[in-house]
Amino acid sequence: MAYFDEPNKTKPISKTEWEVIKASHGNKCVICGKTEKLVGILQRTHIKAKSKGGSQVLPMCATHHTMYDKTLLSDVQLKKIGLTKKSLARLIPAKKKKKDTYLDGSKII
Repeated sequence: MAYFDEPNKTKPISKTEWEVIKASHGNKCVICGKTEKLVGILQRTHIKAKSKGGSQVLPMCATHHTMYDKTLLSDVQLKKIGLTKKSLARLIPAKKKKKDTYLDGSKII
């Protein structure tokens, strides 16, 4: 079972639960393996976006959390967390399309 297939939880993850999650991953970023001591803090990365009802989290360093959210992780990096680019696209909210406007805000025809 992949991380994103687990049932949604309605309550936020407690500090104790977060510590258990981090410990189960060796207190390391699941992508690069850097320890929390080395990166300063491991961030709670929602595998399925909260806006899409996701609650499953994994510990990632700030760099890889940002890359994950911007869908910039490589296939090899995604494989480490059981995902592909196609499955990731379903989990991350669609980017809002930029409106074509002039600097004054009027629409480009």
